[in-house]
Amino acid sequence: MAGWFARAVDGVAAFFGRLALRRSPPCPNTLVHLGAYRGRSPDDLFAAPTGVPSVVDVGRWRLGAFESRHLSFPSPHEPLAPAFRSRHGSDYQRNNRVHVRWLRHRDERPRPTMVLLHSWMQPDTWLEEVTLLPWLAHRLGVNVARMQLPYHGRRRPECSWLDGELFWTADLMRTFEAIRQSVADARALTSWLLANGHGPVGVAGLSLGGMMTLALAALDARLAFAIPMAAHLDLAGVLADASLLRPMREELASHGWGPAEVDAYIASVGLADLEPRLPRERILFVAGVHDRLLSAHRTHALWQRWGEPPIHWYDAGHLGIFTHLGSSVRAIRRFLESAELVPSEAEVVVGPATPRPPRDGSLALNFAALSAG
Repeated sequence: MAGWFARAVDGVAAFFGRLALRRSPPCPNTLVHLGAYRGRSPDDLFAAPTGVPSVVDVGRWRLGAFESRHLSFPSPHEPLAPAFRSRHGSDYQRNNRVHVRWLRHRDERPRPTMVLLHSWMQPDTWLEEVTLLPWLAHRLGVNVARMQLPYHGRRRPECSWLDGELFWTADLMRTFEAIRQSVADARALTSWLLANGHGPVGVAGLSLGGMMTLALAALDARLAFAIPMAAHLDLAGVLADASLLRPMREELASHGWGPAEVDAYIASVGLADLEPRLPRERILFVAGVHDRLLSAHRTHALWQRWGEPPIHWYDAGHLGIFTHLGSSVRAIRRFLESAELVPSEAEVVVGPATPRPPRDGSLALNFAALSAG
């Protein structure tokens, strides 16, 4: 029964997501430009940003045990495909500045910082900032830096009507550059946090953010931990499995690319072959047994290939993580404690300003995760 219900919920979300995406204009055929990415090493495809970004740090509010700050800095991303460079600099100017909501404990105790990467088409709301983020920061004993991914939130170009609709499309050149930009921006934010004494720094992400978390675990050995949630790295598998992406599949088919061509291309750039640079005990997978958007069997296959690091399975589908958030956060807290990144909860004295967990309804409103990624 649980499995049927979980698959039904994911199916309904995908149906409404497809309706929304069909309002998007057709994508240009950029398949001819994909040779720019073939034959490159991961360190070439995802070159580390140089230096520490110049960050504008602005206070937003202080309440009880927490303060919220807004960080912004120029994205260090430089497109590899020459055909994308002019679009990157003109059509998508708003996308080229990174925005971060930074929730910090106001006490002076040293704490790790969790760079939090959201799901596809997830809006950035004040409700999330004043409910979910403080609750996570308190329950996990960390500071939280919630980074907006390309084409989302304040980074959404004027030509886009949905958060993130330009990230994951049949314009595979733009999609691949968005993946590269996500990784570069998170690494630049990590550099700033470490340079300013806000480490150790780890990363956690849900769905699309979980996929970026996996890529970062394979590219940046500076990270203290990585927590991919409801995610894997089989991009061709996402396209094949997720009914939400049917419009993308149909557009690619109109350009002459089916599942076989997509799979061959993904194999040619080596994304599916990435290996972790973090010790396996510093990686925690969180996944839904009945996930039909980023399928559980593909997550299980990656988990096995990565040496079977710690994993927490929740008995639901992709969106079911919101109804199992309490158990998932407890698993994450135990993981951080075992890595000696935070003290055990028994050692922590809870003060009078302890935030209460948001209700399930506000979680759904915060994330609005009608997505495969």
